[in-house]
This record gives sequence, structure tokens and C-alpha cells, in this order.
Amino acid sequence: MNLMTKKELRQQIKQLKGMTPVAVREVEADMVFNTIKAMPVWKQAQHILCYWSLPDELPTHDTVNRWLTEGKNIYLPRVAGDDLEIVPYHGPQSLNDNNKFHIGEPVGDAVDASRLELIIVPAVALDAQRNRLGRGKGFYDRLLSTCSCPTIGVVCDFQLVEEVPVEPHDRPLDCVVTSDVIIVEEEKQALFA
Repeated sequence: MNLMTKKELRQQIKQLKGMTPVAVREVEADMVFNTIKAMPVWKQAQHILCYWSLPDELPTHDTVNRWLTEGKNIYLPRVAGDDLEIVPYHGPQSLNDNNKFHIGEPVGDAVDASRLELIIVPAVALDAQRNRLGRGKGFYDRLLSTCSCPTIGVVCDFQLVEEVPVEPHDRPLDCVVTSDVIIVEEEKQALFA
């Protein structure tokens, strides 16, 4: 079997997303984030970077707001040129979508990424080797190359594929969570099990 190109895989996942009702993605999101909440790494972390989901991503809005009320310090990414800044999230009223990508981004001062103790990463697709396919702009690749904290990739079940094409700069995540599957780097089992 020939490996799909990144472009072909993005197109295939886009078609599958179009056939998956929002209600299904919301149910899967609840299962994914409940799984993460049960992990030691989540319980220990006080400074967590998540993402404010786009309509075609695993939904996070309810989860992020719930985590905020549970005493966690939640951060969201904000695009700054070719990079992502890490900004504290203080609720939906602190978001602004007047940006190039029309993504809800937090307003306020950015903090150093070294503060983070856990990063929840969106993906177009993930594989069993914990490789991630993003949207192709490299924002998360650049951010993750500067962070040493644990990373969890989250997707709907249909976005877990046999193999994601990788390039030398691509770095596998520590853990992948779908509603049915948890895949963890062997040396880091204790953080996630």
C-alpha cells in the first residue's frame, strides 16, 4: 500500500468530517476529555494549554470552560506571525476572533511556554506511532519543539489512521486519545495510565 501524501490525507479526513454529525463529535469529545481527566498527568498539572476548537475539530468549548471552574490555569494559543503565543484564558468573554484565521483567540499578555505542564494538541489525523498531521502551517510543530512538558493529541476515532506521513522535523506526541483508544509512549506510561 502506498502511503498517502499529507495533502491527500487532509482531503480524506475533510470528507469524513463532513459526514460526521456535530452531535457525534460532541459525544466523542466528552469521552476523550473524561479520559484525560482521569490521567495522573492531568490531575498533577495546574497549567494546561488546550485549544479553542474550530467547527471541524474535536469540540473543546464546554471542556475548557469546565476546566477553568475546576481550578486549573487554562491557556489557549494565539497566532503571532509564524508562531503561537501562549495566553491565559479567562472565559469566552476574553476571546477575540478578529484575526487572519477568524479563530477565537485570547486577549491579554502572552506567557512563556515553559510555564505549561500539559499540552492538549488538535490534529487533522494521528497514528499509532503518535505522529500528528496538522493543517500544514507548522504552528504546533514550532511550539512543541520548544516545550518539554507532556503532550496529548486528541481526535475523533475516524481521524486515527494507519500511518501519518512524517518529515524530519515532525515530533511524535507523548499520548494519543480518541473515544476508543489511548496510545502512550512506552517510557511515559505512568503519566497517562
